[in-house]
Amino acid sequence: MGTIIKDLIEDTFVKKNTNIYELSILMGVDSFDFMVMDSRQHLLAIRSYEVGPQIMVQPSILKSLVQGDSLLAHSYRTVKAAWINGKSTLVPQRLYNEQKKAAYLEQATEMAPGDVILSDALPDYEFQNIYSIPQAMEAFARQAFAGCRIFHATSALLQGIRKLAVSREGPQVFAHLRNGLVFIFAFEDKNLLFANAFPYRSAKDFIYFLLLPYQQFGFKPGRAPAYLSGQLVKDSEIYREAFRYLKHVHFVEPPAFFHLGPKISQEPNHFYFDLLGLSICG
Repeated sequence: MGTIIKDLIEDTFVKKNTNIYELSILMGVDSFDFMVMDSRQHLLAIRSYEVGPQIMVQPSILKSLVQGDSLLAHSYRTVKAAWINGKSTLVPQRLYNEQKKAAYLEQATEMAPGDVILSDALPDYEFQNIYSIPQAMEAFARQAFAGCRIFHATSALLQGIRKLAVSREGPQVFAHLRNGLVFIFAFEDKNLLFANAFPYRSAKDFIYFLLLPYQQFGFKPGRAPAYLSGQLVKDSEIYREAFRYLKHVHFVEPPAFFHLGPKISQEPNHFYFDLLGLSICG
């Protein structure tokens, strides 16, 4: 059904108050993570499951997981669910035509039989994010969490990054690791220039993709900073390789308006940057 690999619940979490809490869920091929936050953006709980790729063809596995989870048994004020994959593309909103979203996506990626095509509006960037998810997974989310809003992981990350990118000038690159994918975003003076996701297997793969925007836009590795997030620590080959090629490498800090409790703050802040971004998708 799934194995809990991270379970952090603050003492301030009150079960009878879940009807005023917000629930954010990230689903991927190998994982199911969720976060609970109150209306003042205090993080109250984070729980992570390790699941297998069988959820892609057997949503009943996730249904059993949800039904057996004590935190998910409650009703929440709002529920946001995001799917993690590399099947997305950004289209300028001034050019976007809802009737052509399949054509936009087909130019960027291959879709599997049974995929459903959705899109997220990103007005702060003036882009529309078009993506596909397995139809069975969309149906599961809408059935398991009535009234939930569905997003893509790219949208969640861009929402979180925007709060950071607008406060800095010049070129900057963001990289987020999750489920064997690296999401890469490049900015120049607050303008989004590059957004893509790539599968990676090794530190060399990661560095190759991290350096793509530096090469494409002429960013100088000795000057343009890279900000990393996801399940990554300093004592890792990926981090060492990044620091080898780039002079300024930093872990992403979540926007200051998020309040982390004593238990959750023991975790590196960049681990759950995607969930934090999802919580401010709107």
